[in-house]
Amino acid sequence: MLTARASSRKGTPFSIHDLRFDILDEDKPIGNLIYDKRDMRAALTLDGNTYTAERATDRSDERLYQTLLRVLAGGAKPPANPYALKDASGQVLAVAEKTKQGFSVSRGEEGFAFRKPSFFSRPYHLYREGSDQSLGAVGQKKFFTTTLHMDLPADFDRAFQVFLLVLLLNLTMQALESSTT
Repeated sequence: MLTARASSRKGTPFSIHDLRFDILDEDKPIGNLIYDKRDMRAALTLDGNTYTAERATDRSDERLYQTLLRVLAGGAKPPANPYALKDASGQVLAVAEKTKQGFSVSRGEEGFAFRKPSFFSRPYHLYREGSDQSLGAVGQKKFFTTTLHMDLPADFDRAFQVFLLVLLLNLTMQALESSTT
């Protein structure tokens, strides 16, 4: 099981625009995650390999008022802008598209649903496409903790597991942004 805990850092809270996490495998450090809150993208370093998790294009999501204006004007819905996990050479390893309940995730030929099993559940669960059998969970196990867990089978590579964590960070940042506007 992988865990992510906040990294110690220097600087003032007002000058920090990213979140930093140490990634651990059974309490042994294996890498880090730097998440840019403004652009909702992440840089991962795991076992000496680097990855990025970001939108496929630079286009941002529609804001609520933009959606309302588009619907009132009868405009077409913009094309999806999925999140992509890429290795250092730019090869796409996994893609995730936002759905009503969570994300539709593809990794190679495999398809998954990444969602909460119920409204009151803390972590998100990963399901094979078309199945209701959870493969594992990602997120907080308890309410008052800052440690994030990636409790998935070992056949899911570490980069994919951390990519799922980045998707949760994106959801959290979007919820915070919409609650303050």
